[in-house]
Amino acid sequence: MLYGLYQLLGWLTFIIGAPILLLYSICTGRYREGLVQRLGFVGTEWKNHDRALRIWLHGASVGEVLLAGLLIKELAVILPEAEFVLSTMTEQGMEIARKQAGNKVRCIYAPLDLVGIVDRAIRRIRPTVYICLETELWPAFLLQAKKSGSKLVILNGRLGERSFQRYQLAKGPMTKILACFSMISVIRPSDAKRFISLGAEPGKVRVLGNAKYDQDMESLASKSEEQYRSWLNLHPGQSLLVAGSTHTGEEEMLLRVFQDLKKATGMQDLVWVVAPRHLQRLPEVEAMFKQKQVPFERLSDVKSSERKTDTILVDSMGDLAGIYSIASYVFCGGSLVERGGHNIMEAAILGKPVFYGPSMNDFSDAAELLESVGGGFPVKGPEALTESILYFMDHPKEYDTAGLRALEIAATQQGSARKQAELVKEVLNQ
Repeated sequence: MLYGLYQLLGWLTFIIGAPILLLYSICTGRYREGLVQRLGFVGTEWKNHDRALRIWLHGASVGEVLLAGLLIKELAVILPEAEFVLSTMTEQGMEIARKQAGNKVRCIYAPLDLVGIVDRAIRRIRPTVYICLETELWPAFLLQAKKSGSKLVILNGRLGERSFQRYQLAKGPMTKILACFSMISVIRPSDAKRFISLGAEPGKVRVLGNAKYDQDMESLASKSEEQYRSWLNLHPGQSLLVAGSTHTGEEEMLLRVFQDLKKATGMQDLVWVVAPRHLQRLPEVEAMFKQKQVPFERLSDVKSSERKTDTILVDSMGDLAGIYSIASYVFCGGSLVERGGHNIMEAAILGKPVFYGPSMNDFSDAAELLESVGGGFPVKGPEALTESILYFMDHPKEYDTAGLRALEIAATQQGSARKQAELVKEVLNQ
C-alpha cells in the first residue's frame, strides 16, 4: 500500500509539475539536457543487445560518479567483455562522468522513479547487473529491474544513524526492497548492522571498506606539482591555504581565517585558494569577495597570466587534487555548515593533514581513521581553525609527522574497489 501511495503521489507530482519545469527549462536553459533520458528514452543503439554483459552503475552526483570511475576501472580488468552504463542525476555529475568515461561506458541521466518510465529505460538497456552506489534506493526502479531478470548489487553502502531511523519508519517496504539485492557491500560493521536490522539477509552483507578512499594516484592529480606551483607563482617556502569543496556561508568564515593568518609573523605572503563544491555558486562567492573588497582572481585566469592577488577562486573541475598536493594547509568544506562534510582522504593520500569542521556525518569513518593516528584535526569554528594552523606553524616537525600518519592510514584503505569489483563477478557466477 505504501508503494502504491508512493507511485500515486509521484505521478501526481509529475503531472502537475512537468509543465512548470518545462517552462522553466525553456526560459533558463537549465535541465534541458537529458530531459528525454529522464523520461526513460535512453536510446537503443546497443551492439549485441541480447547477449552482452552490461553493467549499469548509478551514482547520484559528483562524489558517486568519481567512485563509479574507480569501480569501472577495476571491473573492466576482471570482466573485459563487459559494457558499462553510468547514470547520474546532476549536470555536474554528468560532466565528470563524460570526462572519465571510456569507449565502453555510456553516460545517461537517471530515469524518474515512476513505473512506466523506469520500465522503458530498463527494456532499452537490459542490464545484466545494476549497481547501486552507496544508498541510492529508488523503489520503482529496483523492483522493476529485479522483475526484468537483472541482478542487483549495492556497493560502498553506507547507512548513517539518521537515515537508519527514517528507513525504520517504513521497515516493511525496506525489507522487500533489500530482498531484491544479490549482495550488499558496506563500508563499516555499523553499516552492516543497520542494513541487517532493516531486513537484509546477513549472508548477503559484506564489509569491504570505502572505495571512495581507494584513489588512483595517476588520475587524482592530472598535472604535476611543479605545474601548479608555476600557475600559482609560489616561491620556495611560501605558504598556501586551500579550502576545498566549500558551501554557502563557509567562504565568509574562512575569509576571516585567511585575514587573521596573514597578520601572523611569517605568513604575510600567504596565498588562499578557494574551491566551491558547486561551480554554479561562483557568482555568489565573487559577489561576497567584492562586497568585502577582497581582490581575487579565477584559477583559469591565473593559468594564462601571472598571479596578481593572494586569493584564487577555482572555477574548473579536476584541479582540486593537484592544488591539494602543493598545499601547506588543507581545510575540507561542507563541515562548518550542516552539509555532512566531504572526502578528506583525497588530501590525506597526498600526505596532507586535514582540518575540518564539526559536520562530518557523511564521512565520519574517514574522520575517525585520521583522528585515530593524529592526521585529521576537527575544529569547532573559524577561530579554532586559525589557532590550530598557527600552532602547527610553530611546530613544523609535529605537523610533518601528522602528514606522514595521514598518508599511512589513507594507504590502508587502498584495494577496496578491487574487492567490490570481485564481489560483482561473484554475483555473476552465482
